[in-house]
Amino acid sequence: MDLREILEEAVRAPSGDNCQPWRFEVTGDTVRIIDLPGRDTSLFNHRQRASLVAHGALLENLAIVASTRGYTIDVTLFPDVSEPELVATVLFRPGAIQANPLHDAVKVRCTNRRRYDGSPLTDVERRAIASACEGYDGRLILTGNDDEKAFLAGIAALNDRLVFENENLHSFLFDHIRWSDDEARQTRDGLDIKTLDLAPPDALAFPLLKRWPLVRFLNSFGISRIVAGNARKLALSSSALGLILIPGAGAADYVNAGRILERIWLEAARIGLSVQLTTGITFLMQKVLEGDTSGLTAPHIELISEARRKIAARFGVTSETIAIMFRIGKSLPPGARSLRIPVAELITIEQ
Repeated sequence: MDLREILEEAVRAPSGDNCQPWRFEVTGDTVRIIDLPGRDTSLFNHRQRASLVAHGALLENLAIVASTRGYTIDVTLFPDVSEPELVATVLFRPGAIQANPLHDAVKVRCTNRRRYDGSPLTDVERRAIASACEGYDGRLILTGNDDEKAFLAGIAALNDRLVFENENLHSFLFDHIRWSDDEARQTRDGLDIKTLDLAPPDALAFPLLKRWPLVRFLNSFGISRIVAGNARKLALSSSALGLILIPGAGAADYVNAGRILERIWLEAARIGLSVQLTTGITFLMQKVLEGDTSGLTAPHIELISEARRKIAARFGVTSETIAIMFRIGKSLPPGARSLRIPVAELITIEQ
C-alpha cells in the first residue's frame, strides 16, 4: 500500500485561501494528520476553526479515495491532549474495493467565483445535495427562495466588506494572491489571480488595492461598500445559498462540518454544479458570540453580532452553531484551479 498516492488525491480538499494547513506522518498503515497553525493566521481562523474545516474535508477525501483502493479507514480525532496540533490518526484496514460515485469528483472539485446563471435547482439536484449530509451530525439549510437568498446575500456581502475594512483580513488575502503563473507554480499554494475570474476593468484595478493605506483612504469614498455590492450580486446570481449547522462549537464539530461540506461539494461537482464558500463571516460570528472581539472594531462587532442574530431568527437556529455558508449554481467553468503542494514535501515516513 502506498499511502502517498492516496494522500496525493486527498489533499485536493479545500482550505481557506488555499493555505493547505496540514502535514503527515506515516508509520506502517497509520497516518497522523497534523495541523500547521502558521499556514493560516487570518482573523477568520479563530481557534483554528477554518483549518479544522479543511482537515474535515481532507478526511472525507481520504475515506472516499481509500475505499476505491480496497481500504477502510478508522479515524480517531484529537487522540493526544499533549499534542494539540495532532488533528487525527487514520488507520487503514484492508477491505473490498468499492466503486464510489464521488471519487472522480475529488479530482475536479474546485471553487468557482464566476457569476452563476441564476436558474433554480431541479428537484433531482436539490435531493442530491441534501442526501450528501445523511449520516453526519449536522443540518443543511439550502434555500432558493428569493427573499431568503436576498437576505443571505447581504450576509455574504458583509463578509467581503470586512475584508476591505479590516487590515488583518485585507493583508492576509493579498499576501496569499499569486500574481503570475510563475509565482503560482513556485509556491503551489494561495490564490492564483486567475481563480478570481475578475472582469477586465476589475483585473486592472485590483493590484492597486493590495496597498492598505490606499484602501483605507478609498474607504472614505465607499470602496468597501462597492466591493460588498459586487459580492451581493454574485450571491444573488446563485441557484441557492446554503448554511451548514453543527451541534456544538468544539474542534470535532468543525472537523465534522468540513466532512459535510466536502460531501456536498463533491456531490455538486458530480452533477455539474458550481460552488463558492462565503463563510469567513460565520467564523467571526462564533468568535464574537464567545466574547472574543480582538482585532475587530466596535462597529464591526455590532454588524457581525446583528448578522448572526438575524440568521438565527430567520432560520430557527437556537443552540446550533452556524458553521459554514456557501453559494451553489450553474456557471461556466472557472478560469483556473488552485494548485497543491506535493505530498512529498508534506510527508514524513517512519519505519
